[in-house]
Amino acid sequence: MENESIKGTPTAWRQVMWTKHRNIRSILFSTYSFIIVIVFTVLVAWFYVWASDLLRKNATDTLESMGQSMQDNIDSEFHKLNDVSLNVMYSNLVKNHFQSYLSLTTNSEEKQQENVSATRAEKSVQNAKELTDILTAAIGPSRPVEQLYLYDFKSKVYGNGFDNGERTYLPQDKPWFNAVMNNAAGKYIALPVPDEEMSRFISSQEKQFSISLFRLFYDNYNTPMGIIEVKQYFNRIFKSAIDFTERNPYQAKVLVYNNANEIIYPTNADKERYLPYLRYKETDGTAGDQSFYNQDTGEKALLSLHYSDFTGLSTVIIVSENKLLSPLFTFAKRTVLVALVILLLAILLSFLAAKRITMPIQKIHRSMRTMRLEDLGSERVATPQLNSGLNELDQLYWSFMKMSARLKQSMDDLLMSQYQELQAKLIALQTQMNPHFLYNTLTTIQVMAQENMNAEIVAMTENMSDFLRYFSADGSLVALKEEVLHTRKYLEINQIRFGRKVHFEFDIDEQLTELRIPKLIIQPLVENALKFATKHQPPWTIRVSGTISAEHWQVEVADTGDGFSEESLVVLHRKIKEIDKTNVLPLLQLNGMGLLNIYIRMKLMYGNNTIFRIVNGQGATVIIGGTLTQGGINEHHGHGGTAVR
Repeated sequence: MENESIKGTPTAWRQVMWTKHRNIRSILFSTYSFIIVIVFTVLVAWFYVWASDLLRKNATDTLESMGQSMQDNIDSEFHKLNDVSLNVMYSNLVKNHFQSYLSLTTNSEEKQQENVSATRAEKSVQNAKELTDILTAAIGPSRPVEQLYLYDFKSKVYGNGFDNGERTYLPQDKPWFNAVMNNAAGKYIALPVPDEEMSRFISSQEKQFSISLFRLFYDNYNTPMGIIEVKQYFNRIFKSAIDFTERNPYQAKVLVYNNANEIIYPTNADKERYLPYLRYKETDGTAGDQSFYNQDTGEKALLSLHYSDFTGLSTVIIVSENKLLSPLFTFAKRTVLVALVILLLAILLSFLAAKRITMPIQKIHRSMRTMRLEDLGSERVATPQLNSGLNELDQLYWSFMKMSARLKQSMDDLLMSQYQELQAKLIALQTQMNPHFLYNTLTTIQVMAQENMNAEIVAMTENMSDFLRYFSADGSLVALKEEVLHTRKYLEINQIRFGRKVHFEFDIDEQLTELRIPKLIIQPLVENALKFATKHQPPWTIRVSGTISAEHWQVEVADTGDGFSEESLVVLHRKIKEIDKTNVLPLLQLNGMGLLNIYIRMKLMYGNNTIFRIVNGQGATVIIGGTLTQGGINEHHGHGGTAVR
């Protein structure tokens, strides 16, 4: 039935299971396992953080060097274009022949209309050939550019490179014309455009793009006379960016754009997609490596941004952190799997270690649990040797066997002395009360003598004689009516001294008169009540009442004072709790008696059935009592723990 009750109660079942698992083996196993898990977790986490930081740093350094190298390569290609444009711009031969070419071309047309001689036409052709030779020399034998054009401001253009000779053009059809004319201070780099003419000279079916650098062309008087265009293949200028995009292990993206946020590379880039990266330079952008969060896609990336003052172009390498750390994620997964295997092996070893330690302890526990009182000091239950292989546990078992032998020897002596000790404590506590009351009475007589209260002293001395007979009488138990009688005499003595200032009344149930109680437990309560009541203006009223029920009796002593202070109640309750918890009675000196003395004597007699309460109201009320089946007329003593009600 008990087991069924436990199973039917969830709270009780949890308590049983919790108690079941609170053993040394489970504690050792859980402790070892917890330590191992913590160590492995910290090591794996630390290694992951260290490796990710190292990988990020290496990737950052790689991106930094690659971005700088890429920017340098792009600048180098544009420097070639710029150098060729400067060679042409500062060449007096080019200026002179281009001027002659333009004038001869114009005059030739006019003369043709007027049927002039062929001599001037021949000069124009000769001048064009010389201009071609000069432009070829300006480009150089290494051909750093693929095409060179000289434009006038009307409709004529002369080319050198793959496309040689004279052509016509319409300035309003060229998107770069106005920008070049308004950029008189220097070079202008146009956006890449598909170039069908240059595509013919490349053995690839893909459409080729070209990119051009433009400058104004001035005569010797620093007056603009035309426009220089130096053209190169787009793939050649951005070869480093193309190679990096195709071969980098991080699937990084490269973006090149100008100060107007126009994307130069790649040619098929979606500006809306890359808009957050274009804005980045405007808000946070400085050269170097930065961490970037794309709010549009919610993706984190590392950026390597480099800006060229020469070209006005910004080169940025974009690497997704997820792709950057993907090798680390793969490595981390493998590491975690290996760590879990090692962790399981370590936990298994911790279980075996805990089992090796606890098995001998369980043997000791079984020996202690099955041992009975009559088996103490014998080998009928436990074996003389444990042989666990652990010296400490073997010594513990040997000490247990020796202890059981010594315990058997001392049990009889202990049982024989318990009853005598209980009687000695009762007598000692009672003898403490006798001098206590005697000293207080002598002090009162001294005060009355000083006030020449001779008649009162005689009456008090007679009552004191009765008290001494009462105190010196044999026995620790008296009828309650005797205790009440001598308590009344005590109050009459004080009434002699104080007169009508003292009022007292008794209301005791007749059924209590023959009840056997410890001597001197009511009178000290009355004395204590009167002591505190007289600290205030009279009258001082003391009321003693006694009641009885079917199971217990109780006596109340009430006064009209201020009651007990919180501090004194705290001290008293703390001492009572110490007695209840330890069942050890403190040594009481003369100045340590009173309520605690009474509680201890009631405790020794009634045990857990002791009634002892203190109530603060319009004064103080102390209530004492006990059961009728213990400590009553049959005078049996109670045993057990303490409980203050």
